[in-house]
Amino acid sequence: MIKSQKGKTPKKTPSRKLYSTQTDPVEVFCRIRPLEDENAVSCVKVVGTNTLLLSAPENSLAAQAVRNGGVYKEVQNTFQYVFDERISQKALFDHVALALVKDVLLGKNALLFAYGVTNSGKTHTMTGTAHEQGILPRCLDVIFNSLEDFQAKKYVFKPDKMNGFDIQSAADAMLERQRRDITPKMLNMGLQTPGQRDRDFYDNGSQINRIRDTTRVEVDEDNSYSVFVSYVEIYNNYIYDLLEELPYDPITGYRAPTSKILREDCNHNMYVSGVAEMEVKSTEEAYDLFYKGQKRRKVAHTALNTESSRSHSVFCIRVVQAPLDPVGEEILQDKDKVCVSQLALVDLAGSERTLRTGNAGDRLREAGSINQSLMVLRTCIETLRENQKFGTNKMVQYRDSRLTHLFKNYFDGEGKVRMIVCVNPCAAEYDETLQVMKFAEMTQEVQVARPIGAYFDVGLTPGRRRMHQQYKEALDSLPQSDPNDAMLSDLHVFSMGPPFPSLNMSDVGDDRMISALASFLKERETRRITLLSSLANKEEKFRLRLIDIESQSDDLRLRLADCESQLASKDAELAKLQKRLRSVEDCNKSLQRRTSMYEQERRDLEREIGEREWKILQEKVEKDRLRQDYKAKLVLTEQQFNQRIEQTTRKLKQENFAQLSAKQQKLDLLRNIINQDSDAASGGGGTTPAVRLRATPASARYGASKTYPSQSEPDLSLMESNRMPPPTPKFVPRVAPYATQSGKSTVSARLGRARSPPPVKPKPVLNAKFHRRSKSTSDDVWVDHRPEGTVEIGTLMQPKMKKRKSVTTLNEKDTKDANKYVLTHQDLDSDGGIATKLVKGDILTTAGGGTAVIFNDVEVITKKSPGDRKRRSPDARPEDFDGEWTDVETRCNIALEGHGFGPKKAKGLALLHIG
Repeated sequence: MIKSQKGKTPKKTPSRKLYSTQTDPVEVFCRIRPLEDENAVSCVKVVGTNTLLLSAPENSLAAQAVRNGGVYKEVQNTFQYVFDERISQKALFDHVALALVKDVLLGKNALLFAYGVTNSGKTHTMTGTAHEQGILPRCLDVIFNSLEDFQAKKYVFKPDKMNGFDIQSAADAMLERQRRDITPKMLNMGLQTPGQRDRDFYDNGSQINRIRDTTRVEVDEDNSYSVFVSYVEIYNNYIYDLLEELPYDPITGYRAPTSKILREDCNHNMYVSGVAEMEVKSTEEAYDLFYKGQKRRKVAHTALNTESSRSHSVFCIRVVQAPLDPVGEEILQDKDKVCVSQLALVDLAGSERTLRTGNAGDRLREAGSINQSLMVLRTCIETLRENQKFGTNKMVQYRDSRLTHLFKNYFDGEGKVRMIVCVNPCAAEYDETLQVMKFAEMTQEVQVARPIGAYFDVGLTPGRRRMHQQYKEALDSLPQSDPNDAMLSDLHVFSMGPPFPSLNMSDVGDDRMISALASFLKERETRRITLLSSLANKEEKFRLRLIDIESQSDDLRLRLADCESQLASKDAELAKLQKRLRSVEDCNKSLQRRTSMYEQERRDLEREIGEREWKILQEKVEKDRLRQDYKAKLVLTEQQFNQRIEQTTRKLKQENFAQLSAKQQKLDLLRNIINQDSDAASGGGGTTPAVRLRATPASARYGASKTYPSQSEPDLSLMESNRMPPPTPKFVPRVAPYATQSGKSTVSARLGRARSPPPVKPKPVLNAKFHRRSKSTSDDVWVDHRPEGTVEIGTLMQPKMKKRKSVTTLNEKDTKDANKYVLTHQDLDSDGGIATKLVKGDILTTAGGGTAVIFNDVEVITKKSPGDRKRRSPDARPEDFDGEWTDVETRCNIALEGHGFGPKKAKGLALLHIG
């Protein structure tokens, strides 16, 4: 009987997380289920091996939006691969799940979940039928086909209830097998009822006709493996163990299952605490446990599916492996060398709308929990994508749902993640399918760290399992011989020969037996001496060999020390070179940054130069255009001016000619009249009458003053007698209102224009009543601070400071004897003139003996130039009229002529009327 050996308590498994700098996207595959009715309308079309096209049917929300004025769109989605309705389960497994099984056998983790709306074929994809096995049973087949000859004995690996495994010796594993498997079967033999046996046969009947997958994967033959399975469901955001053994009460029946909680192990991996992990040695055992859990899973009948999953199911396959000992017979008793990998197969419940399923009561609450958990999954995926794409650091809310909290390690880089999107091509499912496609496209943008497989570096010889098997086969092939056979002694190197002969003496005088015994002893003594000499020779050889090894070891130590010193010097040199390299790289980066900065400045300057050149060119073109326009306008204006001058000249000539003609007519008429009168007087003998002047008495306007006849024009009243209307003069020379004492007109009068009045010096307009005098007109002592460059403006208004001291730079000494301060500040105003500000303040003595200036007034002096342009007369000008022009003298043809004396000394005034 094998003696039980109690192994040492293993220490906690250290963290063995190996992160890769390389990342892979979440791979999303699409599978289209066949239509239930071949004549039904499909909204899905496979464009290529990785492209899918969705077309909105007439009764969808998208079509209603188009009818309301929207734009019709066909949605095209891209996947890792698109499987049409004719794809087989075998091809789907080889393309999607086979690589995940290989990773699990190499010590990596993997996650595969099916996603889609209700009644889209998710459960069929994961489970399948007896003739068309799904992904889950095929994964079990491949695993056990690969581990068929390398599985450890049952209960050698034992779960420690903390997401880890302990290692037991072969004896402890045998005792536990006897206690848990063999003894209960012997006690329960024959106690099972026929109904129970029939039910078990029915449950396992699907295994009889099942078509197994024969695919095999290469594994490490120097390791020993065990497979554990667990099956849980997430129902209404609670986790239940589907493989838990529930106690049975004959009255109340089975006890209701209790929910499990999530915990975090020492490696920060999430696991379901208290879940039952069953060790299985074949696909049949694992499949039986799967069907046992399937019977407990929550399913219900809805309007869209007769067996609709009401919970998310998670079937975990955990592969535990550890290296063999140096002999290659048993597992190495070191928990640090144990590697646990996990394949999680998740069948997500389908999202559904209450309007279409018609759920109520419990079904409605289940649908709400399902949609809520799927929404949390979508939110977590979207947050991960934003963090990776835009560099943000948002917190991913894994804890909002048990589903995302359980698998958060996979999205953090603990394994490969793949998703199968199941699509129902029925046109009625278009709106829900469109949302599924959006989630699938967003999931493909999430990057997950590439997992690294386990590496068992224990320093043992590879192929030790095969060597041990060959050794056992060699021992089994030896023939069974008699113990007294001499050949047996050849198998032993150190032997004293055959066993002693029989020492039974039939007679005391039996010399033959004594002689035989003596010869046997002599031969044995000879063999002993030979063995001792051989032992001495071997000891000497071993001693010499040991001395040689020690000398070689000393040489190796010296060489090792020399190598270590050289290595240290090389490391120091390498560190220096690395430091120099980092400094050179930093210098290179700074130079590159400066180069890029200068290059950017050069580009900016070139762009600015180009813009300025373009502006200069535009301005030059504009100036040329303006110059041409100005020249054209100047020529046109000159032509118009010349034309107007010519017109005015012709008009003046015509007027002068008309005036001269009129005067000539008057003179001719007057001459004729005078001649006629002279003739009449000479003929009648009378005297010639003097020429009379029609004068208006000055007393009518200026009082009683003496008037004198004016000799400026003759009286034409004689013309009235002949009833001839005089011509209206168009041009009348001006008559000066002033005359000398002798009655002669001035030069201005003779020239026909008025004398200009003498110039009068302009006086400032000042109202003494409201004039505010400057505040600086007191007897205070002023410090006039005028900075260098101050311009003397010479305005009329100037500050009046009797006592002042002008400085350009202010010092403390300048403020000792003064009590007022003024600062002159000049600046340009908006009109381009000079605005002078006088900032005034009081000079006060401080407590420390110094002086301080407190500003209290600002005066502004502005200089404005009137310019050299004369003020325009408000009277109308000739160019303002199109017709004939008459000046003021023509319109007002009455003038006063007199002397420039006072009223008492005036000789007289004459009022002339030209008519």
